[in-house]
Amino acid sequence: MSESNLQTQKKTAGNKKQSARPKRKLWRKILIVLGLLLVLGLGYNAFRSWQASSQLESRLAKLRDRGEPLTYDELYAKALPEDDNAQTWIRRARPHTEQLNLLLNDYLSTEEYQSLRPNVEQMKMLQVAFEQHAEAIIQYARAADCSGYQSDWRIGAQPSKSLELNMKNGSETRSVLRHCSARAGLLMAEGQFGEALKLGLQMLSLSRRAEHEPMIIGYLVGTACRVLSLNVIARVLERSPLTDQQRQQIDSALADCESADGFQHALVSERIYGLASFRADIFGGPMRSMVMWKFKLDACDYLDLMDEMNRLATRPRHAVADELNGLTDREVGPLTALVLPAFLGARNAHDRTLARVRCVRLLNALQRKSPEGIPDKPALSELPGTEESRQDPFTGNPLMVRVTDEAVVVYSVGLNGTDDGGSLDDQEDQGIRVELKEAGSLRE
Repeated sequence: MSESNLQTQKKTAGNKKQSARPKRKLWRKILIVLGLLLVLGLGYNAFRSWQASSQLESRLAKLRDRGEPLTYDELYAKALPEDDNAQTWIRRARPHTEQLNLLLNDYLSTEEYQSLRPNVEQMKMLQVAFEQHAEAIIQYARAADCSGYQSDWRIGAQPSKSLELNMKNGSETRSVLRHCSARAGLLMAEGQFGEALKLGLQMLSLSRRAEHEPMIIGYLVGTACRVLSLNVIARVLERSPLTDQQRQQIDSALADCESADGFQHALVSERIYGLASFRADIFGGPMRSMVMWKFKLDACDYLDLMDEMNRLATRPRHAVADELNGLTDREVGPLTALVLPAFLGARNAHDRTLARVRCVRLLNALQRKSPEGIPDKPALSELPGTEESRQDPFTGNPLMVRVTDEAVVVYSVGLNGTDDGGSLDDQEDQGIRVELKEAGSLRE
């Protein structure tokens, strides 16, 4: 090899070494920068995680300081005696309830059931069914006489699976109330209005117990049961004259339904379930990640929302409407945003049911004051009871009373705040309509 070629190769090798050194330096700088970014990222994540954990624990500490239950064991710290728990008797009646579900299935989807006017053939079927399962009615009555309701449901390691029992309990209770409603229709068809009223009041008591099934979904079942109860009482008011004692029983039972205890219980138990779900399915589940602090902040938003809903629960709808509407404009975490409509929907159901309760109560008072017929423009201020009991929850104004030649309608303007003339079929207005051709509601 010539001396010139050798020198050329040495120069080329030297150039390669010189070019490799800057590349190594560049990669070293890149790795250092990436390392610094990783350290900064981990440090930022650690800080946000500490911050989120601190905020969450602070909220939980405040709840503990207030004596708020954070587990179902704490919620039911004072256990009801077994025989004084409405769920005990509903559970004991289960074999009869299941059989009645089969026997009454077709009837419960008919217009006759909705109007509580069974025809002759249906009456025969109902008589046979309730004779075969007379024990069910006895046990339903025992449930209504209990002082409270405590579910046997407890959250397990997987809250989503534990929810199945909650839904089963709600479905069973609703079946009980539908059976009672069918029997009330039969009693009225037989002319036994006193017994029908007695059953309607038992149903009202059962609905108050049922609304203490845990969580929002349990409360919604309770409000649906309340509507069934009110329908029975309303039909008795429509079709039969009543004594002063019977009317006083109705008023007292309806007055007990003014409380927001059931709604607040739903919020408290929903919070317990929500916290358990965050811990089991989010914090400790497959969603564990570098951004866990986001989910912890979401849990803080959830607790803040529950606190706000609970604070507003006992205040009239018309006084807090703006605050409730403002909740939809809040910037909250994605999980809290998912449940927010359900909470607002439950509040809407609570207020609609309260409006119906007050309408039935007002009709009862009007009939009691004017047994010969309700005047076109009744003086509501002259009726017994508080002004609040005659107040539309949605406006704060007196409930509406519309009297025509065919019917009396006592109603609330409902969620839209608009007087739709007592139109109850489309649920725009909320209330009760009684036909004047019936025995119990004659007009002047």
